[in-house]
Amino acid sequence: MPQCIVIADEITGGCSVGALLEKNGSSVCSLINSRGLKAPETQGADCLVYSTNSRNLTGQQSYQMVFSAARLLKSDNVKLYAKRIDPAMRGNTCAETQALLDALEDKDRVAIVVPGFPALNRTTVGGYILVDGKPMQKTLSGLEDLLPAESGRVADLFTEKFQYKTEAIHLKEYLGGVEHLASTIKKMAADGVRAIVMDSTSQEDINMIADAVVLSGIKFLAVDPGPFTATLARKVMRNSYTGVSASGTKIFGIVGGVNPLILAQVEMLKLEEKVHIVTVRNLELLEDQQHRNAEINRVVDEIVTKYNSYTVAFAVSDNMELSPKINSEYHQMLVKTNRSQAEALDIISTSYGQIVEKVLEKRPDIQALYTKGAEYTLAMCRELRSIGIKILGQVLPLTCYGELIDGNHAGLKCVTSASSATDTNTITDSIQYLKRKLAI
Repeated sequence: MPQCIVIADEITGGCSVGALLEKNGSSVCSLINSRGLKAPETQGADCLVYSTNSRNLTGQQSYQMVFSAARLLKSDNVKLYAKRIDPAMRGNTCAETQALLDALEDKDRVAIVVPGFPALNRTTVGGYILVDGKPMQKTLSGLEDLLPAESGRVADLFTEKFQYKTEAIHLKEYLGGVEHLASTIKKMAADGVRAIVMDSTSQEDINMIADAVVLSGIKFLAVDPGPFTATLARKVMRNSYTGVSASGTKIFGIVGGVNPLILAQVEMLKLEEKVHIVTVRNLELLEDQQHRNAEINRVVDEIVTKYNSYTVAFAVSDNMELSPKINSEYHQMLVKTNRSQAEALDIISTSYGQIVEKVLEKRPDIQALYTKGAEYTLAMCRELRSIGIKILGQVLPLTCYGELIDGNHAGLKCVTSASSATDTNTITDSIQYLKRKLAI
């Protein structure tokens, strides 16, 4: 029996959610009628996505279609129910959400509505859906279900058209952390709220919402275009994956290159993920051996001591901006130590490899690495006594996923990016890819 049931109002949107669930490692079938439930190909699927083809029906007709489908698919084995909604809010969002709640017959189940789809540049701020930072009403996106809401806010839409009590939670509540957000959700549920509309501006926000919903202990229904459902599935269906528990899993990365584009990738990482970043003073690595060892140990200690509060940690170069002052100091150091640029790069990259080795020694719970640039990836392999990387897939152009061959940490998963990978989301997408692979 499936552990996840998603009801969509049309097949292409349903398939898109299915693709996100498949990335988690789940087996997924997307169905267009009840006949498919008995087909041999659907037996044993982890997730079923059922399309009612109700997008263009009336609200009452949509309610009946979803209600009937939900009653047909309802099972005690299901860990996650979800209502897939359109990113542009087309269709009968409120009627179909209410139908699914009614069919499940849990008077205390709450619809967690997360309309944002950050990967499509659709965010939700203050209850408004923004497309590329502009209110959706000013874009070419459809607004069929938002038209009755005078303000155009998703929260107002649910207040006007949803028959049960609705509240909204905005970004300011996220600043208190996961436990605060979980407490807020739990209190609303206890007060009889049946739908909570949540702001989200990034995948990190969606991660936090999912963690808070699970921590709250309430019965819930995911209502979103797909990312929130997929994130929740990673958490509530984890025992069906080959991955490991998020609480005991860490990802560690090194970024030592001198490149403004890499700096932009690191800044994007800070915005999208809760990450502990320790800055490495590269000039210290070019001093004598005593200075080098002291800097390596300082970085390792700062990473290790705070790792319990983070899933992701990075050691990052302090001189990616390529300012005239940094250039001057760097060349002065080369003259002072009588080294060529090639020799200096070898010393710096080797030091980053040693940082990786020492961090892994002190934190055996690290399950994956990220490296940026050929010299740093080579140094990592060299210091870990690995003979290379077994390629398991492509994350992005110039970015691959694999595992270390031989050495002290054979089988350790890793993502490596070329320094010429210029997309500002390269590091962020790589970390999220690793999280899916590790089922974090």
